[in-house]
Amino acid sequence: MKPTNKTVAVIGGGMAGLAAARLLCLKGMTVKLYETNAKLGGCCATTRVGGYTFNDGALFLALPGMLDQLFHRLELERSSLLPLRRVSALQRTALPDGTVVTFGEEPDISVEGNGGKAATATARKELQAFLNTWDPLLHLFADDILVHPLSLPRFIAKGWRYLHLFRGTAGAHLNNSFSNEAVRAAMSGTLLFTGIPPDKVPAASLLSLAAMFRQGYFIPGGGMGSIPETLGRALREQGGEINLNSKVDRILVKNGYAYAIDVKNQGVVEVDAVISTTSGMHTCGSLLSERDVPAKMARKARRAILSHKGFALQLGLSNKIDAGSYSNNVLPFLADQHQLFSPDPHELRWPIYMVPTLAVPELAPPGGSIVEVFPPIRQDLAAEDWSEERKEEIAAQAIERLKSIHDIDIAVRRILSPKEFQNDAHLYAGALYGLSPLASPAALFKYRSPIRALYQAGQTTWPGFGFASAGMSGVMAAEALIRDELR
Repeated sequence: MKPTNKTVAVIGGGMAGLAAARLLCLKGMTVKLYETNAKLGGCCATTRVGGYTFNDGALFLALPGMLDQLFHRLELERSSLLPLRRVSALQRTALPDGTVVTFGEEPDISVEGNGGKAATATARKELQAFLNTWDPLLHLFADDILVHPLSLPRFIAKGWRYLHLFRGTAGAHLNNSFSNEAVRAAMSGTLLFTGIPPDKVPAASLLSLAAMFRQGYFIPGGGMGSIPETLGRALREQGGEINLNSKVDRILVKNGYAYAIDVKNQGVVEVDAVISTTSGMHTCGSLLSERDVPAKMARKARRAILSHKGFALQLGLSNKIDAGSYSNNVLPFLADQHQLFSPDPHELRWPIYMVPTLAVPELAPPGGSIVEVFPPIRQDLAAEDWSEERKEEIAAQAIERLKSIHDIDIAVRRILSPKEFQNDAHLYAGALYGLSPLASPAALFKYRSPIRALYQAGQTTWPGFGFASAGMSGVMAAEALIRDELR
């Protein structure tokens, strides 16, 4: 059976919104998607500047199998519609004592420096043991937990054997798993995306490390923006209506039922249901009238523990950068990595940067390349406090530090501060992932909200990290809506 004669408004044209809209169209519903920006994709989009294609957020695809599952749920063939390129040189990390640790796709690891040959042999054995320990849990999450709505009973029933792996912190697990301090530092470097020092990162984050070695990183041939572009075409072909430059100002509620949206410059659009893919905090605090938000939902929004804010300096170079890996880090040892989160006002001591053109050269003009640098920033500043002067100071430090490592000829540049992430990417308060990794599962917003006919998807619903999983959240919200309509 297919629900018919129902009109659904989807707020947001990122991965969650596109996935939800496509699935609802497949089930025979009339779908109207509203995106504030002039393009689709949200944090998975790309922007072209002077012939260079820059990321708007997402840097690469991890867990490619989840993207395949997403496409399958949307009745699309990913391999033919969206060819992917594997990143062969994953990460290169330089340590204070001159040691260099490199990760490859085998999975492989090599250590250069004093005793490098013996250290490499030991590290490879320890890596294999580490992966053997985490593989079962990785498969459980990738093939089951992450592609279903969050259910603690389901997880305990299927994963009780692995509960011990969640004890302690990622730093403690790495200290117990790897004997070489340079290797430990490089391993913890893969977890810096959390914005938390390794001695505080939840142990579950090590699943991302296992996924990197077992499944690798991938980038579509046209850059990350090719993913939402592909989903957008599929949505249009299915009859979905896409409204760009269309900011939703309000979700209208009557008698506890979401019955319409108020769109800037368009007015009130009456619908049978609404899926909001903005953060749960924005849905509660801005899109809904205060009187319409149930007390429990309002408390959750107020108490939300936000993730860190980020800063990206994107450089389009006229020359090829001499970098050995896609991801490149200069890091202190694990015990000192808290320093990475305390910016030095005078210099960038620990540069972290990525080179997307190593995997996809055509993102830059012939002979050119792209570098994305991620300096640490103050977390106590509100997104609105990021003035042009402040941004320029940090960009200058990053450029100076990068020049001390590589010969670079800058053709164009782009700066993304918390203000851009908030105002352009519409990330709540500029927080990169919405909810912090330190937030408990109870902090997540449910797909089916307490307000009838209002559903929530996106980064503040399960699981919250990664654009493929954000897309899957859109599927789950749409499935919840469909189940309700079929009752």
